Amino acid sequence: MNFRMTVLPFILLVPIVVSHAFAQNDTIFIKANQQIICNHLKEKGDLYNFNYLTTDNQVSKGSIFKWLVDSVKYVKPVTKINKKKVKSIQQEAQVINNTPLEKNWQHTVSVGINLGNVLEFNNPAGTDRKNFSLNTSFDLGLNYIKEGSKFAMTNELHYLLGFQKEGLTKNDHIQNYQDNLITLHDISNRFGAGKKMGINLILKTTTSIFTVYDNYLRDYNNVGRTKAFASPYDITVSPGLKYQANQSLRLSISPYSFQLYGIRNIEIADKGLHITEQNASGKYKRFLFKRLGAEANFWFDKKVKQWLDIQYRLSFSSDYFGNIGKNGTMDGFFITNIKLFKDIYLSHQATLKSSFAINFWNPYYNQTILIRYAISF
Repeated sequence: MNFRMTVLPFILLVPIVVSHAFAQNDTIFIKANQQIICNHLKEKGDLYNFNYLTTDNQVSKGSIFKWLVDSVKYVKPVTKINKKKVKSIQQEAQVINNTPLEKNWQHTVSVGINLGNVLEFNNPAGTDRKNFSLNTSFDLGLNYIKEGSKFAMTNELHYLLGFQKEGLTKNDHIQNYQDNLITLHDISNRFGAGKKMGINLILKTTTSIFTVYDNYLRDYNNVGRTKAFASPYDITVSPGLKYQANQSLRLSISPYSFQLYGIRNIEIADKGLHITEQNASGKYKRFLFKRLGAEANFWFDKKVKQWLDIQYRLSFSSDYFGNIGKNGTMDGFFITNIKLFKDIYLSHQATLKSSFAINFWNPYYNQTILIRYAISF
């Protein structure tokens, strides 16, 4: 039976650390030939209580149920610790019987910021610019993958926020020019000998967070709210077949995908800024259901040693219920992180969008460059 799945949930304090250099003097032998080296081992009811050494060289307390233990071995305490050996073992991966502990859940957190100032004088192509800008980003990842398991899941949240001030006078108000909250989800169940094929569901959502008035944070022009949280919101659902070529590249083909587009705020909906279709009473609609037809999603994730991290997402969709090839779209989201030192990265984040019928060869492109702090655990 897998040690990680049967034992770890019953240990009341984590983690388990096995170290032959620590001045631990007792041994707990667990089923499946596993063991915990510890000291001050005592019995209390249905539990064994003990002390163990954590990876940061701190003594902590732990407990384990008796029914998980085959036997215990008490050894005379050692009074001195070989610190050099302890430090050497701490630099290695945690192992049990020389087998690395498998991490099924993978978490990533990163925060980025970029301060910028644009000054132009005597611009021959237009007016001079004197802009101050602030870009911030927040990214979360929660992924599940287990060796030999058919089930896998990817969950991502990406938020990009940008403010700018077009001039240096008090009449040049702060503008909210970027406010994009994106979530990406891929839930799949693989089958076959190599487990490269499977069925999956891709879910993509987009909305904003801040309430703005004609792109300003205050209603300077008396136009009322033009955008707010979930006003508008965009949800795309794509069930289909998935092909996992390797650990980096995923291809998902959906024969039928659809989009849910709506506006929660009535004031914003009544302006007709985001949905121009009207209902029978002559008011602008607050919700649209759109069939996207077939959709292909390409997801590429790659880590090159410790200095480069890539997350690329690209999708193509075409509504074959209408005019095939004339009403399709392309949607891309790309993150490239280059490590500068420790947990600090130079990050390039870009979006790419186009319509087959309007501007496929001239897509909308937006990019942001930030200094990012990122950790994974």
